[in-house]
Amino acid sequence: MRKNIKILFLLLIPILGMAQQTTVDSLRKALKNARTDSTRYFAALFIGFSTSETNRDTSLYYNNLAIQLAKKNSQLLAEASALGGKGFSLMYLGRYAESLQCLQQALDLAEDPGNEKTTWCTNSDLKKVKPHKNRLFILSDTHYLLALLMGATNNFDKEIIQLNACKQLDEETGRRGAIGFDYQVLGSAYLQLHRLDSALDFELNAERIFAQKETQNYGKKYRGTVFEILGKIYLEKGNKNLAVKYFHKGVNASIGQENLAKISDCYDDLARYFLSEKQKDSSLYYAKKNLEVLHSMGSKNLGNAHEYLYQSYQLARKTDSAYKYQGLALTAKDSSFNATTKSLADFQKLSFEAQLHAAELEKEKAAILTKIRTYALLAGIVVFMLLAGIFYRNNRQKQKANKLLESTLTDLQSTQSQLIQKEKMASLGELTAGIAHEIQNPLNFVNNFSEVSKELMGELKDELDKGDIEEAKLISGDVIQNLEKINNHGNRAASIVKGMLEHSRSSSGQKEPTDINALADEYLRLSYHGLRSKDKSFNAEMVTHFDEKLPAINVIPQDIGRVFLNLFNNAFYAVNQKQKTADEEYKPEVTVDTYAENGQVVVKVKDNGIGIPNSIKEKIMQPFFTTKPTGEGTGLGLSLTYDMVVKGHGGSIQVNSVEGEGTEFIITLPIK
Repeated sequence: MRKNIKILFLLLIPILGMAQQTTVDSLRKALKNARTDSTRYFAALFIGFSTSETNRDTSLYYNNLAIQLAKKNSQLLAEASALGGKGFSLMYLGRYAESLQCLQQALDLAEDPGNEKTTWCTNSDLKKVKPHKNRLFILSDTHYLLALLMGATNNFDKEIIQLNACKQLDEETGRRGAIGFDYQVLGSAYLQLHRLDSALDFELNAERIFAQKETQNYGKKYRGTVFEILGKIYLEKGNKNLAVKYFHKGVNASIGQENLAKISDCYDDLARYFLSEKQKDSSLYYAKKNLEVLHSMGSKNLGNAHEYLYQSYQLARKTDSAYKYQGLALTAKDSSFNATTKSLADFQKLSFEAQLHAAELEKEKAAILTKIRTYALLAGIVVFMLLAGIFYRNNRQKQKANKLLESTLTDLQSTQSQLIQKEKMASLGELTAGIAHEIQNPLNFVNNFSEVSKELMGELKDELDKGDIEEAKLISGDVIQNLEKINNHGNRAASIVKGMLEHSRSSSGQKEPTDINALADEYLRLSYHGLRSKDKSFNAEMVTHFDEKLPAINVIPQDIGRVFLNLFNNAFYAVNQKQKTADEEYKPEVTVDTYAENGQVVVKVKDNGIGIPNSIKEKIMQPFFTTKPTGEGTGLGLSLTYDMVVKGHGGSIQVNSVEGEGTEFIITLPIK
């Protein structure tokens, strides 16, 4: 959290006089012995700041205490400052919706010029700071924290808007060190948008400002962050040596300031880099160092650390250790995915409601101004009573609306969580049924040929007892053929299991060269047998035209497999529905074509099913929209498919359909 360090130390002079050292333990002691609420407030605020990147639960606790003290004494700007600290801690705990609420409240308080004198001032030096400038300091800090939140939720354009507002305020108030922080985060935002020249320019400016004598102490704690971002920029630009150099500078600078969070980030960058370079010893070393730092922080977000340890051990051919950390990585990422998905959904929902609320306030303001102009000539008492009645009614309506919105929001969150879980379980059930059917076929052959071979061995024994060598040779030849068939079908079952294990191991999110033909063929059969397991009467013809010269392309196999499974499930569902009402001449058919064209791999999935009405074609990719009966679909399949193809792989998806005749989905994926 960026604060005006010089001012904060001045505010804490009474505390520092008692505690002698600006450590968390001494501040806790000062808090316990404090005699005034203002001293308690600054102690709690500074503990929250000091622990913001080492123990975020502790930081949250003391920021809440500071808020309570500020509210108790009607110190509005002090409350805004503590709300900013709380919002920062909530953001790094992944509680984005709550963070946004805190920061919006802080912004409202800091934007009001009427609050300029409502803040504690316990030091004569600090009294020289004009109330107007002090409010601008807090307003700038709040814009900065909102920028960090926008970056954490991948809203990088909005992050840049907040940072520009922050930089304008810092230039107006002459906060040189704070401008360095603005440059630092602007560089990070432009890096996320892959505008590397702009990113490099801002970060080099930040490094220059923090190296200056007047800001050296102010920015010393965060120079490690600047170095880490510069390392990422140079890596993106292809300058690997300079990238590694800056990552190491980031580690050294962060160790000197005991900035554990940034030490972890730099070790994470180094582990990922050396993995990409296939340097197993270095990648393993930095992955272990990162895990040690995360454990010392008490962090629960260990997914990447476990993943890089798994990949490093796999690269070193240490299978047992690799499997151990693979399991830990999958468990951590599944937990992190659920929590992050809910937090991001809450954040987006709250953003929408905030915009809606702002629009309603503007309408109410316009209505009140109109009524004031209309009744301007009436007596003062009549105007007063009328406005009082209007405000009372609006307040009652707002209270009712807020209660209704809170209830609706709770219901929506519960429903969304249930639908997402249902989609996961439905997809898993269909995939499992298909795999079971695929394995059952070769196992049936193995069992049958084993029984026949057992009988032949009995006959062979009888013929040998009789001394009929020629007949025994013939029988032994049959046994050999049966054993070959058993071996072939056993290998088929093993290849199915191996294929599924390969798909599960690809869940790290890393792209790798993949045979699209093999992936499509495997999931086509799994989808068909999954539907057959639920409806034994269903049959359909599967027609494939795979381009044998199709190149392997870099994709995430698990994601593209999920895309194929969704499309094939929809296709078989469509022909199955049509078969129930069509005449006997109708033959259900699902066709899959693949070919390369214009630097793209094209996959077409076509069926002769019920088709899609023109009135709903534009809605089928929307989340939770479904044409299936209640209980048979969640409306998430095509929405997830669109995200995986377009956002995850830079491809495209097109739908052609004629109602009553069939549907064709066309997917393109870039070869490079």
